[in-house]
Parts: sequence; C-alpha cells; structure tokens
Amino acid sequence: MTLMANDPSDLLDQLILLTRRLADLAERQAALFEGSRFLEAQSLNEESARLANVYALESRRIAQNPSILEGVPPVLKATLTVETERFKAAMEAHERALGRQRALAEGLVRAIAEEAVAARPTPVAYGPGAQAYRDTSAVALDRRA
Repeated sequence: MTLMANDPSDLLDQLILLTRRLADLAERQAALFEGSRFLEAQSLNEESARLANVYALESRRIAQNPSILEGVPPVLKATLTVETERFKAAMEAHERALGRQRALAEGLVRAIAEEAVAARPTPVAYGPGAQAYRDTSAVALDRRA
C-alpha cells in the first residue's frame, strides 16, 4: 500500500503524519515495555507493522526517485526532518526498553532453573568407593525465555 497524494506537498504532509504516528506508537510501546505491560504493547503491533511497511515503501520510492519531492516548501522538509529524528529517538528508546525486559526475563528464567537444580535431592550411590553425583537430571535453557 502506498500513500495517495495529490501533489508533492500533500505527499510530504502525509509522510509527516505517518512518521509522527510511528514515533507515537514506538514511544507508547517503550513505555508499556518499561511498565512490563506486554499484552497492551502487543495490541499496538498490527498498526505498527502496517504503518512501518508503508513508511519503508515510501522511503524507498523517494530514495529511488528524489524528484518526487521537487517544489516542496522547505518548511515541510524541515518538519519531516524533525519528525524523522523524533522517530529515530523513539525507536532507540524502544530498543533499549526491549533489551532491558529481555535481560530481566532471561535472568529470571536462569534464576528459576538454578533454584530447581539446587532443590533436587543429591542421589547417593552404594558400594565401595561410591560417590554422590550432583545434577543427575538435565535442565535445558534456550533463548526463547
């Protein structure tokens, strides 16, 4: 899906609105991640993905044919630049929030696994030279915590 614009200024206006909405969504999701409200954050995924696809398509289209924006007032270009910088900052905050929550979840899973291993009784062997073996059962951890 591409943006339907009447002229280059209209296209830039729509890109500004699109970029602004994407920044809003990224900021909202980052705040929800920080508050460990993942289900609420997940509810924004569909809109974010749809808008991100349009943004990527339009960005490629303009990169391939910069003349599309000929004659656009400089104030609109400046506004798009400001909104793009805001969007980049929002995405960086989003990435940091995701990283912190991922590290927290992985640490929690690791701690639970260590406690599960420590809580197991140590089996005792019988006979001359018998030794007690620790960790007689397997615990598997993967990166999908």
